[in-house]
Order: sequence, then C-alpha cells, then structure tokens
Amino acid sequence: MCGFVPSVGIAAVLNVLGIWEILWADQHPFPGDPPVDLLTEVAVCGWLVLLVGHGFFFVARKESDQIVRFWRWVTLPLTLLSFLTLSPAFAQVAGRHWGEWGHLKAMLQDNEARVRAFSSRADGVLSEEEYARAKAWWSEQPATFRFEKEPEPVRVHLRRTAPPYLVVDFGRGQNAVFDPVTMRCIYSD
Repeated sequence: MCGFVPSVGIAAVLNVLGIWEILWADQHPFPGDPPVDLLTEVAVCGWLVLLVGHGFFFVARKESDQIVRFWRWVTLPLTLLSFLTLSPAFAQVAGRHWGEWGHLKAMLQDNEARVRAFSSRADGVLSEEEYARAKAWWSEQPATFRFEKEPEPVRVHLRRTAPPYLVVDFGRGQNAVFDPVTMRCIYSD
C-alpha cells in the first residue's frame, strides 16, 4: 500500500502534466522554452520513481493481496499513458538535435569551443582579460542562423557569465542559452 498510492499519484500527475502540455501549451512555443525542459526533467524523475515502485511490485506480485492485483491493473496503464501524453514535450526537446536545430547545435558547439579556447583555466571560465579578447574576436565575426519558419535570422551573442557563453537571440526580446551538447535550455528571457 505504501508503494501503490505514491506510484498511482505520480503516474496520475504525469498524465495531467502531459495532457496540460498538449491542450494548453503554445502551438508555436518559444524555442528555448524552459517549462518544456522542466517538464521533461520532472517526467524522467517521476518515471524513475515509478520504476523503483514497479521493482517492488515484481517482488510482491506473487502475493494474492488485492492491492497487488489492483496495482497491476492501474499503475502500468497509467505509466504507459504518461509516456504517450508526455511524448510531444520530449519530441520538442529531442528535435533540437536534428534538421535545422542540428545545424544550430553544431554551430554552437564549434563556437563555444573557440570561445573556451581563450580561457587558461581547465574549467573553461574566462577571466576579465580573456573575456575582452574573446569579445573582440567575436565582434569581428558575428554569427547568425536562419530557420525556415522564422521571419528573421537568429543571432548568437557572447555573454559574460559562466559557460556556456553563447546566447541565441530569437528577436522580440527572446533570448535562450542552450547546453551545446544536450541542447537543454539552461536560461531564457
């Protein structure tokens, strides 16, 4: 019982979040939309907890207890349904690795490595002097990227805070910082 109630609750919450994302999310979301990234992280954590719960279920499944039979009929379908309802959010985040986004990812990785080359530290953090040199280098070769569906090209800027140093400016005051490897949105405004 102690494992069943939280497992059903987690599966139900994941389903509600997935349905909310499908019904009320912006059809043309800002590409660096952190709520989508946060939703995928919450879903992965929830599924890990459910996996542990399912492990306990398989240990206890030989019991003829009614709660174990009920678990079999409720938790597994709710978990599978949560995979389906949350798949659009995962597709949006995963889509940042292919097509146009894949080209942007390659550009970010290449330029991020070049900016970090200015650092003398192992962690890639730039000092004030190194940042000034990187900024001078960056200003000589401004980077833009064109998405087919966007009216204006996005611009890539250099920022001063800790790595990653590149900010993608989508225009209209929408900026996002992506991890160059996972393309997870770290920050946006």
